[in-house]
Amino acid sequence: MIKQLYIITVQGLDRPGIVAGISEILANSNINLLDVDQTVIRKLFAMFMIADFTNSSKEFKKVKEDLLKKAKELKMKITIEPYTFNESLKRKEEKNLVLLTIIGKDRPGIVARFSRICADNHVNIERTRMIARGETIALEMLINVEGLKIDFDRFRNLLHETGLDLNLSVIIQRRNVYHRAKKLIVFDLDTTFIQQEIIDEIAKIAHVDKQVKEITKKAIKGEIDFKQALKERVKLLKGLPISSLDSILKEIKLTEGVEELLSVLKELGCKIAIVTGSFSYFADKIKEKFGLDYAFANELIVKDGKLTGEIKEPILDAEMKRKLIQDLIKKEGIKREEVIAVGDGANDRFMLMEAGLGIAFDAQEILRKVADGVITKDNLRGLIYCLNEFKDY
Repeated sequence: MIKQLYIITVQGLDRPGIVAGISEILANSNINLLDVDQTVIRKLFAMFMIADFTNSSKEFKKVKEDLLKKAKELKMKITIEPYTFNESLKRKEEKNLVLLTIIGKDRPGIVARFSRICADNHVNIERTRMIARGETIALEMLINVEGLKIDFDRFRNLLHETGLDLNLSVIIQRRNVYHRAKKLIVFDLDTTFIQQEIIDEIAKIAHVDKQVKEITKKAIKGEIDFKQALKERVKLLKGLPISSLDSILKEIKLTEGVEELLSVLKELGCKIAIVTGSFSYFADKIKEKFGLDYAFANELIVKDGKLTGEIKEPILDAEMKRKLIQDLIKKEGIKREEVIAVGDGANDRFMLMEAGLGIAFDAQEILRKVADGVITKDNLRGLIYCLNEFKDY
């Protein structure tokens, strides 16, 4: 049996009762809606429907008259056209859909740049909408990658590179991830949750900052093993009074946007964790001060009130970060797709890969290559737009 499908388009100034008025006429005529997409842009209403008239209880001519009459009452423009392409298109459930979220300062050409990447790689844009407008904008593009010409990782990197070129944050979520509200967010600590690199701050007090900074840079880039780098840096701190660390604690500053993000996370009931290769002396106090749920960090060994230059085993490194994510997922009884992990260095790569949504924050290339999202330094609060379930139907 050949179905009688029609595209119904409704446009005009927004007002209450538009959707109800149109859909009731269809329902009263036993006409089924196969798909609908409706939006309002600056008080301008637009709605697109695909309706199945096959089993309609009224003649097409009568339904059309009723729809035109209702549109006139509502002061809307309506068009009804045959839908002739249904045999060549799949339902949304069969498509390989990906959600692209773009965040940053508005500028001309954003949609053009990203849509060109999609077009050049045979990726269809299903839907585009602005979800935040102002000095900082947030744009969502739902794309279908089933016809993608290149490897998905390469495509993802192209999108990230374009974002960096435009100073925009770009977050890419597969369907199994964006279909789930996030229940746990895990942060690295140094230069992610807070602005400082704590071991560098301790090194300043110990007057070994130049030596420590050099080792830190190599560790962040992945040029030397994290465990080795940490042991070498901590060894340089031997003899420093533990009491001297309090002055650092007083000067710690949260990364821009963290407080706003924490407020939203708590309101949504998300669990919040710090998983860091930094030190428990600071992580535990930050957990307590900001009401976080978990904090995992390395422990400095202290004897007679002074640092011994040693660190307690086992050292919390990249592999342990991965395991801690796995443990938290089990403890909270959630799925990995409901977890966001945020980090900035090579030591965070396994943590990001273990989470449903891995975010590289103002990060080195080694981390960006494995991340789902690349966020610039001033856009951490943009994660707010990735917390709730996104529906593509």
